[in-house]
Amino acid sequence: MPRFRSLYWLPAFLMILALAAGCGSKAPVEVNPEAVKKELAGKKWFCKEMFRRDVRGDAPLTLEFKEDGTVSGSGGCNAFTGTYALEGDGLRFAPLAATKKSCGPAADEQEFTYLSFLARVTKAKVEGDELDLFIEGQLGSMHFTASEGGGFSLW
Repeated sequence: MPRFRSLYWLPAFLMILALAAGCGSKAPVEVNPEAVKKELAGKKWFCKEMFRRDVRGDAPLTLEFKEDGTVSGSGGCNAFTGTYALEGDGLRFAPLAATKKSCGPAADEQEFTYLSFLARVTKAKVEGDELDLFIEGQLGSMHFTASEGGGFSLW
């Protein structure tokens, strides 16, 4: 009879242990927008992947954040500029102004896609020289790597 009781209590004990492990603070971690801004600024970010698709072409897709809240970059063919706003881990770009040169169908399409995605960004995650921009409801991210000082980079 004692062996039967231990087999009866073992599953109950394991269930209580599993439930207790799930208890804990689920409070969101506060993100300091000024700290994020310092991580973003002073680097030239190169887009390597847009939502699980590699970026192709000879001219890089770039972003450069400034501490004054402005952003500029290249869509691979045209330069663009605008402003951005950070709130926690949220990031939003105001409408971006771009030059209107054509560089051929493939380059034009990639640039259109890049700028369209930037306009829909809702969240950023930066870890050192890696930046991911997310769009709510979209799988994957826009993945960037950085170069210090916004200078020229061979990759």
